[in-house]
Amino acid sequence: MITVVLPAYNEADSIGLLLSRINDLMQKKHISIRVIIVDDGSRDATVQNARLAMPEVVMISHEVNKGLGEAIKTGLLAALRVSDEKDIIITMDSDDSHAPALIGKMVDKIDEGCDVVIASRYLPESRVVGVAYYRRVLSDGASLLFRTMYPIDGVRDYTCGYRAYRAAILKQAFERWDSDFVNQAGFSVMVDILLKLSRLKIVFAEVPIILRYDRKPGVSKMNVRKTIVQTLNLLIKHRFRKKS
Repeated sequence: MITVVLPAYNEADSIGLLLSRINDLMQKKHISIRVIIVDDGSRDATVQNARLAMPEVVMISHEVNKGLGEAIKTGLLAALRVSDEKDIIITMDSDDSHAPALIGKMVDKIDEGCDVVIASRYLPESRVVGVAYYRRVLSDGASLLFRTMYPIDGVRDYTCGYRAYRAAILKQAFERWDSDFVNQAGFSVMVDILLKLSRLKIVFAEVPIILRYDRKPGVSKMNVRKTIVQTLNLLIKHRFRKKS
């Protein structure tokens, strides 16, 4: 079984489009996908539009906005509660910039023996469309920095949130770190998860993504200054952990 976890905050304009694409994928490929949306205190019609597009969606709501990290944690724990160890759990953005059509390739990699598969912007076939210059510089710089200081076999993209995980690996990680497995509040959470999982001596792989940021309505929710500070703090934290 495949479970897709979608953290969402004020995504009323995009969530229906994304869920429609997931519905189309299920019909065309004859696969079953469970979708869990973590509504992170949205103040718009995110919940209503999601239920219109996919009535069977599992909806979990935070009363207030807690940030991407808490939404990811809530979603992963909810997915693990309904997943067997052989199942696959996928995280992706709710802004329609991640194409569900890539799910099949990610699942194939898991079936071939990989434990974590990342939709990567840094493979020869990858493309990025419509990403603001400052955000691309931030993402590229963070990935280069972590690739240099914390190289992981099979990984080039450290920050993309579109990933497929073997459920057994996530279960193992939560058993090892408990609530500290996902303890970053902001966008740095995806890097932190990756660095922790790399300590489990598992197999990572990537598939190329065409990131369609031109489909994203509205402005980015990323606080650039805050994200830079969080990323640098994370870098220091893992550097000290590596030495200890």
